[in-house]
Amino acid sequence: MEDFEQGLMLAGLVTPSSTKELHEREVLDEFEQSTTKKESTHDNTFFKRVTLAAEIASQMHEEPTFGRIKFQKLVYLCEHAAEMELNSRYLKQVAGPFDNKFMHSIEVQFAKNKWFKVEKKQDGKYNRSVYVPLEKANDYKKYYNSYFNVHIEKIQYILDLFKKLKTDTSEIAATLYACMIELVDEGILITEDSLLTKFYAWSESKEKFDKKNVVNVWYWMLEKKIVPSIK
Repeated sequence: MEDFEQGLMLAGLVTPSSTKELHEREVLDEFEQSTTKKESTHDNTFFKRVTLAAEIASQMHEEPTFGRIKFQKLVYLCEHAAEMELNSRYLKQVAGPFDNKFMHSIEVQFAKNKWFKVEKKQDGKYNRSVYVPLEKANDYKKYYNSYFNVHIEKIQYILDLFKKLKTDTSEIAATLYACMIELVDEGILITEDSLLTKFYAWSESKEKFDKKNVVNVWYWMLEKKIVPSIK
C-alpha cells in the first residue's frame, strides 16, 4: 500500500478492503498511539519541571544568594529528590550539571503564565537574575501539589537546607552529587580521593574551590543524606 493510501486509511477516509490492509491499519494505529503518548509524556515532564522551578522561585526569590546558578543547582537537586531521573538532560558545564535549554524555557514559561518575571540586578561587580512574582504567581501551586504530592517533603528538605547557603556551596554540592552518580555508574567506590579526583576533573574552574571546603561540603551532604540512591 502506498504512503498516501496509508495516510487516508489512518484518517479514516479509506476502509481496509483486505486482511493485509486491515493489519496495516492496526500497525498504523499502534504507531500513532505510541507517538502521541511519547509527545504527551514529554510535554507532561516539561510542565512538571516548570512547576517545580516555580515552587523553588516562590520560596527563594527574596533570598540575596538566589540567582540563576543557584536556581539551576536547586532544580537539579530537587529533581533528584523527586526521583525524576533526568540526568541525560544535564550537560557538564563550568558551574556543574546544567540544562541551559530548560533554564531559558523556564523564564519564557514564567512570563507566559504570569508567574514571575526575570530582572537583572547589579550586585557588586556582577549582574544577578532576580525573580519577581507577577499577578498569577500562586497559580502554579495546584499543579505542583498534584505532580509532587509524594515528594513534597523531600523537596522541601532540600530547599530548607540550601535556602541561606551561598551560591558556591550550592555549586559544589550539585557537582559532588553529579560526580557521585558518575562514580556509581562506572562501578568505582566513592571515597574521598575518588570523589575529589572526579570533582576537580569536572572543569578547570573547580580549582577555585579549596580542597578542604569541598571535603567539608561532602561530609555535610553525607550527614544530611543528600546522596544518590544506589540501585
